[in-house]
Amino acid sequence: MKTKFYVSRVVFMMAIMLTLSWVSFGQDQKVAGKVQDSGGQGIPGVSIVVKGSTVGTTSDGNGSFSINVKSSNAELTFTSVGYVSQTVAVGGKSTLTITLADDVSQLSEVVVTGYTSQRKKDITGAVAVVSAKELTAVPAASVTQMLQGRASGVTVGNDNSPGGGTMVRVRGFGSTNNNSPLYVIDGVPTQGTLNQINPNDIESMQVLKDASAASIYGARAANGVVIITTKRGGEGEPKISFDMYTGTQQIGKTLDLMNTKEMGQYFYESQIGAGRPAGTSPSAQYRFGADGSQTIADYIYPNVYGALPANFTYTNDITDPRLGVTAFNITKANKEGTDWQNAIFGPAKISNYQLGATGGSKNGKYAISASYFDQEGILKYTGYKRYSVRANTEFKKGAITFGENVTVSIDERVGIPGGNNSESNPIMFAIRIQPIIPVFDITGGPVELGGTNTSNLNGFAGPRGSNLGNAPNPLARQWRERDNPVRSTRIFGNVFAEVEIIKDLKARTSLGFEYNNYNQSAYFNRDIEAAEARNANSLTVGNNFDRAVTWYNTLNYSKKIGDHDFNVLVGTEAVSTYAFGFSAQRSNFAFDDLSYRYLNNGSAAGLTNGGSGATITALFSQFGKANYSYKDFLLADFTLRRDGSSRFSPAYRYGVFPALSVGARISELAFMKDLT
Repeated sequence: MKTKFYVSRVVFMMAIMLTLSWVSFGQDQKVAGKVQDSGGQGIPGVSIVVKGSTVGTTSDGNGSFSINVKSSNAELTFTSVGYVSQTVAVGGKSTLTITLADDVSQLSEVVVTGYTSQRKKDITGAVAVVSAKELTAVPAASVTQMLQGRASGVTVGNDNSPGGGTMVRVRGFGSTNNNSPLYVIDGVPTQGTLNQINPNDIESMQVLKDASAASIYGARAANGVVIITTKRGGEGEPKISFDMYTGTQQIGKTLDLMNTKEMGQYFYESQIGAGRPAGTSPSAQYRFGADGSQTIADYIYPNVYGALPANFTYTNDITDPRLGVTAFNITKANKEGTDWQNAIFGPAKISNYQLGATGGSKNGKYAISASYFDQEGILKYTGYKRYSVRANTEFKKGAITFGENVTVSIDERVGIPGGNNSESNPIMFAIRIQPIIPVFDITGGPVELGGTNTSNLNGFAGPRGSNLGNAPNPLARQWRERDNPVRSTRIFGNVFAEVEIIKDLKARTSLGFEYNNYNQSAYFNRDIEAAEARNANSLTVGNNFDRAVTWYNTLNYSKKIGDHDFNVLVGTEAVSTYAFGFSAQRSNFAFDDLSYRYLNNGSAAGLTNGGSGATITALFSQFGKANYSYKDFLLADFTLRRDGSSRFSPAYRYGVFPALSVGARISELAFMKDLT
């Protein structure tokens, strides 16, 4: 058998990433317009995305839209279910009128809508379909990040860090508790995040947005359902593909903050505004003349104007009894001002490599792949790496079809110290910390960064001193916590079998499984330079794992009788989950070396803040669904599901979830067929 080799693409790109959703790069240009069909009617819910970015919007009920672009050379991509996608160059225009052509072939495409499939044109519920080509148009670690701006009614937010959390909301917030949709991959619901999935393995993604479309999944579908189908093999000779891209990310724009002299002027004016005599100073690092002239201290720790006293010595030992008296981690004032945002951000590489093989025959098909993803964070010393392997196979013998879908992934993430949703993170500290504080003390910082300090505390500068605030050195936090990754291992997939009992009647069984394991050893060093110094080092070790087993069985009968099309599905589903977590902490380690960071090396006082716990849940459901079509004109869809869950109270252990939707395709009427 001959083997063909295909290189799908080798792309070298510069991906300009934003650190905050509202940060812009350069001067934005506003582009407005309308999206219409061939008859001139506005098309609502059209996805409009700036090509090569995650910036996007959707058209309103009249087809109107407005979006900001970074350049007059930008291109906008317009996509909507049932229409041919179109990419248009802005070309310096401020208004655009876009006409989308009907995509008849797309409407005939068969998509998964819950335990079964339908043609797009027959769907009466609210379902958005996103193709693999659309998902992989922008480099990103997470599948959900790629979904941003590509499905109407779906809002995606993320914490802008490599491998970070993603928030997906289908048609807004429906609860004060969990508002995340249910994710189903190859028929198996998942408890974990979607970061471990290689986006290049995805064939298509469907978002079930309303009750009529999502009710087949019962109680878990209250916030919508995202169905992911991975790639399958096909008949023919083996095809080997290699896909890769590599590039650099950088911050788009930073905030305009004060330098040292400007902050001194602010101090001076604050005293005048408060009615105090000219020349008074609220800061020990500034002295003012009556005319507003300022003199800046030469050293901020200790606070000295001029030369240091001869008896003052340098120390980086937080337990030194002379600290703050005659011994200091001596720090010069940065009279020009420290650009703290420049200190914590920097260019970051992003790379992705994938090798895959597909092929098969009439009786057997396969699709296997291996990938490696590596993304550094534009916030220094953060990053994400992922290794994944996937295998999908399908075999047929007579009336029986069986196979499996399995993904194994290992990832490692160094996140933002303090988390992205807290004021105690480096970005907030970079805004709050005063510009007179340099990045390093007189030692120049750790030797790895070009300084001369070889101690465990590294020689960073900070606000230890008078009137310097309490925001710590953000780069110091990033540097010291660079060796605190979260490592996880995931195994996910299912085995299935399907038999055609009689013509048009099929029985299917699927046993799905999921295993997630997360480990972190978070070491927190002392920080002598901080105003609120951490006096003791500590190590917190955490381990969490969860597993789930999903078993569902369905009977599906599909029949066409004259002008009537029927499709009836009935089935049962059982889900069992178990989750366990453990954490413990010790402090006062004699050494800060990586090889010494184990709980047993901490204080002999014993474990502190130790704890563990487990969660067990079970779900059993019966469901049914009936689709009816008359002459491709009248459409009806009825769904009924009964869920019994351990999460429900004993008095209300079972819940019933019905849904009904009907539709009429008026284009099938005789007088409509004459219209263009």
